[in-house]
Amino acid sequence: MAGNVLLIPKNSIMKLKYPAAMLLLLYFATGFEACDKADSDQAFGITGVYMPQANIGSGGVDNNYLVPAGTDTSTYNYIVDRPGKKIHIIMGASLTGSESGPYSVDISVDNDTTTKMLSNGTYDRALYKQMPASMFTLPAKLEVAAGQRGATFRVSLNIDQLKLTEYAGKKLLLAVKIANPTHYTLISRLSTTIMILDVNALVVGPRKDWVGSSYLKNPGNPFAAAALQPGQTRWGTLADWKTNASVLSHGGYGGFSSGLLNMESGWGSPQILNGKIYQTVTLPAGNYYYDLSGGDWSGGEHFLKDPAYSVVAMNVDSLPDYKDIAGNPNIKYVLLTKAPQQILNFQLTETTKITLGSVINYIQNEQGFKTKQVLLYSYPQSL
Repeated sequence: MAGNVLLIPKNSIMKLKYPAAMLLLLYFATGFEACDKADSDQAFGITGVYMPQANIGSGGVDNNYLVPAGTDTSTYNYIVDRPGKKIHIIMGASLTGSESGPYSVDISVDNDTTTKMLSNGTYDRALYKQMPASMFTLPAKLEVAAGQRGATFRVSLNIDQLKLTEYAGKKLLLAVKIANPTHYTLISRLSTTIMILDVNALVVGPRKDWVGSSYLKNPGNPFAAAALQPGQTRWGTLADWKTNASVLSHGGYGGFSSGLLNMESGWGSPQILNGKIYQTVTLPAGNYYYDLSGGDWSGGEHFLKDPAYSVVAMNVDSLPDYKDIAGNPNIKYVLLTKAPQQILNFQLTETTKITLGSVINYIQNEQGFKTKQVLLYSYPQSL
């Protein structure tokens, strides 16, 4: 124990009576033990108050905090309150070093920071927008209890407002800051967190599951033919998909072309009027995306001249006629376009029979599309 040195003459130690010797040894033992314990309990480093979210995303490169943070359940940094129609983003304050509370900090929004970043081009105004004050609520103060190093609070967002069309495809910015700790020093560099909220990733959901192989028959990559036109290996009819007579435009065969789902007219083939290819399946409740292009057309889409549709219809065993597609409120549909093809989204609140496919009306000469696979995704975390 530094500073506590007791010198005993060599010849004197034997003159001590037994009880006195024991007391002396006990003094040294407890003294050294007390010193060791005090050393281990000493605070280390500089104790300061900071926001972990200001440092978690980039390791100190910037103060950005992405929401959602990832696609795995272990990285979800928000809570969905469906009955309350709220999303709660988790934020907080903590201490460096080994000290603990109690302490408190004030919580506020720093709009000046995000306004400046949008003005100076740090964030592209075409993609990023400042989160409106009407969309969120947050507490004014965070209390950290005695013995605790940190605590969390929630920034609560209104789901209905988040789903407004004006925010689709946008990333919303919100700078949240802590200030005025009642104890310890504020680490200014880590006192503000720039939340970057990806609206589509939240509304649609951060995780998508490929469910086509679970529910669709013959989803492609490649498509299988039920039968081929005699004498050749190109034209055929699709296995497990239904086609009407108009699609069978190659000598009584059609819909299949060398492993692709295909509809085309011209180049020696007749018009395809009110042509339909479709399949009926039963899906559980959920949020789904259907992509007829398979992520990228396999050719022919540049020949689309007459409007053609990707369609999903609920509780029926076929698709509507071409003339009944546009403006029909009872179905989901999108126009077929050059890549990237718009993906068709539909929601089911209960187990439902659906029919999906394509409806076309090729009047003009030489047009069509080819796709190598049909994609059907489920988004289990969707709003």
